[in-house]
Amino acid sequence: MRLRYGLIPLGMAAALIVALPTGALAAPSKVGTESFTLTQDLNGNPVGPLVASGVINDTGHDIVLGPNEDTFDFGANGAITVFHSPLHDSMHFNKSKCTFGFTEKGTYVFANGTGEWTNYSGSGSYRVTGTATDACGPSPVGTVTITATGPITLNTGG
Repeated sequence: MRLRYGLIPLGMAAALIVALPTGALAAPSKVGTESFTLTQDLNGNPVGPLVASGVINDTGHDIVLGPNEDTFDFGANGAITVFHSPLHDSMHFNKSKCTFGFTEKGTYVFANGTGEWTNYSGSGSYRVTGTATDACGPSPVGTVTITATGPITLNTGG
């Protein structure tokens, strides 16, 4: 009888040791770096192509949902929700040359992926730069470029 009472804790300990590696695999693991680039024309093509490169390489477009929320839509390959917060911005307007330029820097977080983006999340920093000529009239000519880079993580369950 004593031998059986001694084997029960030993068996439970062995089961716990076998189960631990499986539990450790379920935790999020760092996968790599993801970069996003988007260039938009101020006239003509207000929604330029969005390019994702890094762990996932794809092209899509940006759907603006609000001042701090976007969806990066990669068509049949999936989409992600991106939340962004500006930390610093500046604008310069030259009235005599009718030009302007601006920059914005901030942070972003993405999640809620579908398709190939399912179970991925990430965060990082972004920078927006824009320039325009003929800025004194109703139709300035120029571009806005958004670049964002940060780690991407695969949540393997849990």
